[in-house]
Amino acid sequence: MRGQEVYLQACAACHGTGLAGAPKFGDRAAWAPRIAHGIDHLTASVVQGKGNMPARGGQAGLNDKDIRAAVGYMMEKSK
Repeated sequence: MRGQEVYLQACAACHGTGLAGAPKFGDRAAWAPRIAHGIDHLTASVVQGKGNMPARGGQAGLNDKDIRAAVGYMMEKSK
């Protein structure tokens, strides 16, 4: 899957609205410090889970490549 597809399938419910403290998609101020850590760090956070976000964003069937694509998509759209 491509980044946008994974985002829409697995991430948008929380990151689209800011539910449960998730940084909102496109919110530059919220994403800037996260982006500074780099894609590897952010991808690892999704794979492992962080805060209110469960491991793999609650989508156990997503592989690491799909997760990385979604993270990259969110980073790019939030710069």
